[in-house]
Amino acid sequence: MEDQHRELASEFVLVGKRTALGPLRLDLAPRYARWLNSAEVRPGVLFSGLLTLEAEEAFVQRASKRSSAFSPEAVYFTIYDLAEVAPIGVTSLEKIDHQHGRAELGIVLGERRGQGHGSEATRLVLDWGFHVLGLRNVLLEAFSWNVAALAAYERAGFREAGRRRGALLSMGRRCDGVLMDAVPDDFESPVLGALVPEPLRR
Repeated sequence: MEDQHRELASEFVLVGKRTALGPLRLDLAPRYARWLNSAEVRPGVLFSGLLTLEAEEAFVQRASKRSSAFSPEAVYFTIYDLAEVAPIGVTSLEKIDHQHGRAELGIVLGERRGQGHGSEATRLVLDWGFHVLGLRNVLLEAFSWNVAALAAYERAGFREAGRRRGALLSMGRRCDGVLMDAVPDDFESPVLGALVPEPLRR
């Protein structure tokens, strides 16, 4: 078990206080699929399909290839709880538009929700977006009923930008889609800001 923990930790690309981000792993595909198929997670995600292991493995392979492109159109991460080096969710920046410096954020916590990992993971992925990809605006859409998620996004640096009335379906019921965005000027970097070379800070 300790060897497995060391192997996972060696792949971390961003490490916060309690949460870390690493690349997607093919060996975690069964867990990713289980999270998205679970009744506990299903009400809070936009995805409505049913994942098989084969489908999820194929997605991980495609997503990993997309993430490794020189100018990626999307980047995907596994979220870890540092206390036990345990994978607990996935997050991504998708529809990356390098010309205009914008993208859309997605996040799913499959385990240990309500413990602050979602907010920290969101801050970490924004840090990557702003400092590595040079983004200027990151958008997300959330269910209006999910007050806990909206609060977590706000703690991470997002602000409400508008609503799409009746635009989302959650467990057979219509609700508003809350649009939120984050910009560098409102964001305090948890990790990468300290690595900006001194001449570039002026």
